[in-house]
Amino acid sequence: MNIIEIDHLSKNFKHFSLHDVSLQVAQGEIMGLIGANGAGKTTLIKIIMGLYLHDHGEVRVFGMDPIKDGSVMRNDIGFVFDDPRYYDFNLKRISKIIAPFYENWQDDVFHQYLQQFDLTDRLKFKSLSRGMKLKFSLAIALSHQAKLLVLDEPTSGLDPIFRVELLKILKKVKQEGNCSILFSSHITDDVERIADSITYIKKGGIVFSGEKAEILSKYRLIKGDCEKLKPLAESMVAGQEIEDYYEALVDRKQTLPKLWDEESDPSLEQIMLYHEMRGD
Repeated sequence: MNIIEIDHLSKNFKHFSLHDVSLQVAQGEIMGLIGANGAGKTTLIKIIMGLYLHDHGEVRVFGMDPIKDGSVMRNDIGFVFDDPRYYDFNLKRISKIIAPFYENWQDDVFHQYLQQFDLTDRLKFKSLSRGMKLKFSLAIALSHQAKLLVLDEPTSGLDPIFRVELLKILKKVKQEGNCSILFSSHITDDVERIADSITYIKKGGIVFSGEKAEILSKYRLIKGDCEKLKPLAESMVAGQEIEDYYEALVDRKQTLPKLWDEESDPSLEQIMLYHEMRGD
């Protein structure tokens, strides 16, 4: 069963557009949404959340239309945006305002997460650092038995220790139920660590979307003498000179003469880097 289904989605702005975006997020799946800043990740998330109206295509979340059925749909979604904004009350008062919007709000779970995140409900939202605001938003998102977590750059601005803790929490949430997670980030190490599938957006379009294992095994990273590798230029995703050798990303399915000296499995960051270096 798919929790999110997007089919040939388009959204046009004056200086940017999402074009022909299609993807699915299955029940219990963690999908990592990657791409450079400005690629369209946040725009896509806001369409999924029913905050933007799309121009063409179809979007379904729990089988519902995010615009027509937004209030019902969002009851089962926990969300964290990259720039959380709440009224400047203390955290206890904010939680009391938010709680009635969720049928399954669990105040005890909320306070457990506050304690785990080293926050107290007496703190005022305005006094929190960016990382603390993200922690508070995450505590809200995890406290009403959400069937879908939508996280837009949740690890941005967090210290490395809590980033690791957050990834453990997300894994635990997945293991304890059938919660699906859409996890947007430009920190590809975090995505590679926990995602089951990956969607990569570049300039408003999908470069690839599929299972993480298949994407990582699709490419090889080759190294060798620049002159020797020149005949392979048209077969490369992209390449660059690094010190005294040339490095390039190529598709494993291609039958190529072995003109390189070394090869290795690329990381998700390297795959994204070389796709970003392409002119298209």
